[in-house]
Amino acid sequence: MIEIDGRQILTTLSEKVDPQHCAIVVIDMQKDFTTAGCFWDKLGQLDVAALDDLAKRLQSFLEQGRERDVPIIHVMANYDGEYMNDPMHERLHRHGIGRYCQSGTVGIDFHDGLEPRDGEPLVVKHRFDALYDTELDLLLKARGIRTVILTGVAVQGCVDSTARHAYFNGYYVIFGADLAGGASKTVHDVTLDSMQLMFGVNATADDIVSAWDSPS
Repeated sequence: MIEIDGRQILTTLSEKVDPQHCAIVVIDMQKDFTTAGCFWDKLGQLDVAALDDLAKRLQSFLEQGRERDVPIIHVMANYDGEYMNDPMHERLHRHGIGRYCQSGTVGIDFHDGLEPRDGEPLVVKHRFDALYDTELDLLLKARGIRTVILTGVAVQGCVDSTARHAYFNGYYVIFGADLAGGASKTVHDVTLDSMQLMFGVNATADDIVSAWDSPS
């Protein structure tokens, strides 16, 4: 920790992920993005093995967080037509794809094993950015959170969008380097490069758990 202009600035990973003031945010781990037969699979974009591996790592990581009383907040995308604006409709039309994350469908449900537990808040979003027009910021502030550990899908879309907004709102951002997915290796790597340079710090699950166990 260093002092700048009278402010105590967190500098190390251990300081930032201190369970007293960090939270894990799990973004859009829903079947439309993770499960064979659902949206991404029908588009031919789903790497089932990679998403299965991500889900398993995330399940293990969340258990590690629960053991240390780290708050966990789950985010669910709902893109029902009534919530979509004109550019969102245009994007789907331009790419020739149908709607996804629709109420009443299997695809909107959480990936098996990643459902919110009792006491873990659920935030429903209608844009890629989980902080846009949702209660997420209020939930974080009410808990005295200074750092968000961002996980889920898609690394270059909803996770990236949320990371940028979190940085702008004054949160330290820890970007789960192996806890976010849904993109090619090239796109994943470019996103991580951008994140590390501009908005936060990349860290693997092992990095974060080690920081929890070795406080500064």
